Amino acid sequence: MKTKASSLAFILLAWTAAGAFATDVHISLAGSAAGTALPVGMPPFIANDPVSERDALMARQMQEVVRQDLLFSRYFNIIEGGANFDGRNLRDIAREWKVRGAGWLLTAKAAGGGKQASVTVTLTDLGSGEQVFDRYYRQESAFWRSLAHRMADDLVKALTGKDGIAHSQIVFCNNQTGSKEVYIADYDGANLRRLTSHKSISLLPRISPSRKVVAYTNYKDGNPDLFLLDLESGKSKPFSNEQGLNVAGGFSPDGNLLLMTLSQQKHPNIFVRNIADGTTTRLTQHQGVDTSPTFSPDAQQAAFVSDRGGSPQIYVLDMTTQRTRKLTHMNWCDSPSWSPTGEWIAFAGRSQPKEAINIYLADVTGNQVRQVTRGEGSNEDPSWSPDGRFLTFVTTRGGRPELYVMDADGSAPHRLADIPGASATPHWSR
Repeated sequence: MKTKASSLAFILLAWTAAGAFATDVHISLAGSAAGTALPVGMPPFIANDPVSERDALMARQMQEVVRQDLLFSRYFNIIEGGANFDGRNLRDIAREWKVRGAGWLLTAKAAGGGKQASVTVTLTDLGSGEQVFDRYYRQESAFWRSLAHRMADDLVKALTGKDGIAHSQIVFCNNQTGSKEVYIADYDGANLRRLTSHKSISLLPRISPSRKVVAYTNYKDGNPDLFLLDLESGKSKPFSNEQGLNVAGGFSPDGNLLLMTLSQQKHPNIFVRNIADGTTTRLTQHQGVDTSPTFSPDAQQAAFVSDRGGSPQIYVLDMTTQRTRKLTHMNWCDSPSWSPTGEWIAFAGRSQPKEAINIYLADVTGNQVRQVTRGEGSNEDPSWSPDGRFLTFVTTRGGRPELYVMDADGSAPHRLADIPGASATPHWSR
């Protein structure tokens, strides 16, 4: 199976061919900042109605999702096997959990009957005996998994002061239907669904910061036009359909601007367009190829790919002065993605001709370049998690292009999900 060697080359080839109620205390713990996993005891979630099989199933399902979310965050050490919480006074079971090493105890009571799923969650500090988190959630039963992710993110926030990522999503392209369509999945690979049915070529989806809109390029009308898809209605509308390339780069953090690659029947260059009024500004004037722009977290700069020096490299553009500086000096580079924390730009590249493509990180000065994947297939199209601690990317290490997730240092790589077909160009929501 042929794979995409670079999004730059791929573009050129295609061109020519519910509510929550809470009473909780926000606390920030030095241990999490120092990298120490917080010991949280988690007895089985219990059914709101002890004789309801649906409530019992909801409790089990919800606990497993929350457990996996908290473990994935790396902030927590989940302790299990202690006394069950079955309605008894927490003080009656606290001693046993403390002996097992738990510093906090997470208990929950869930209901899943009818059209609504609900859960009451309590987090108790076993040292002081105080409840530091007490919250009630309710949502349509069909979206119970989203409810569980929201719980996990709230627990991460309450104990660490940091935003969780369990409620985030990843958009990407895949050809399992025989055409390249746009798909979306939860950050853990669950709730996979197809967003488009154009029976054509869809490229480079980008999800807005609000997670309400996906920008993508499609050839259904014979030209690589840029569309905006409303995730609530499922409807798409043209956003840029000038003759030639119309490709999304990235949304600004406030969602008001969209970086784009436009060729206007000439050389591809970088533009920025106001989504509300369509005002478009040209940012680069290059007689070659400028493409793949990505905003910095403050939207004052943009990283992009250009072949102006001979081979494709990463450049940084000042949005105010429109001056550029070269960031990388490798054999070949592509698909930059600026970290939400601002310190790093992830990209795909190689240092020597004929090497496999790998994922690298460059600091914003270009003085530090770190290789984070090595010798396992071709690795491309990195995209950062909302907290800047993880990367999703495409790899052929399993024999076909698949979506993987890894820690930002390259450790703990794992398949996002077993998705048929070839996947490409993931983008992680903010």
